[in-house]
Parts: sequence; structure tokens; C-alpha cells
Amino acid sequence: MQEIPSVFWMVIISVVTIFFCFVLYHLAMLLKESKNTVKELQKSVNDINSITSELTGIVNSIKTPVGQIVGVVQRVSSVFSVASGIIDGFKSKEE
Repeated sequence: MQEIPSVFWMVIISVVTIFFCFVLYHLAMLLKESKNTVKELQKSVNDINSITSELTGIVNSIKTPVGQIVGVVQRVSSVFSVASGIIDGFKSKEE
């Protein structure tokens, strides 16, 4: 009874081996799922890149007319400020 029976050691080694294989199996399944997720994510990134390029084109096409409108508004406001200055000058002479 001094020795531990060999069956006990076989059971211990079997349990450790089964646990190690179980961990490796779950690690492999995790890697497989992450691979599929990365593929789906890559498709989404490509869609987002195409949408971004379309939006960039739209914004660039709108920039020119908006710039022209801003220029016209600035010119009109400068004309009004000159007219306002002239009117203020006439008012100050009257007083």
C-alpha cells in the first residue's frame, strides 16, 4: 500500500490531457469565429470607404457654388456698408 497504483496515474494524466485538448478545441473555435468576423468587418469597411468617397465627391461639388454664393453675399454686404456710410454721412451733415 506504499505505492500509488498505476491506474490512478493513468486517470490523472488522462484528465489533464482531456482538459488540455478541450482548451485547444475552444481556442481553435475562437480563432475560427474571429476569422469570420474579420471577413464580415472587411466587407463593412469597404462599404464605408465607398460611401465616404461618394460623400467627398458630393461635398466637393457643393463647395464651388457655396463659395460663389458667399462671394456674392460679401460683395452685396460691402455695397450696403458703403451705402450705409454715405447715408450716415448725410445724416451727420444735417444735424
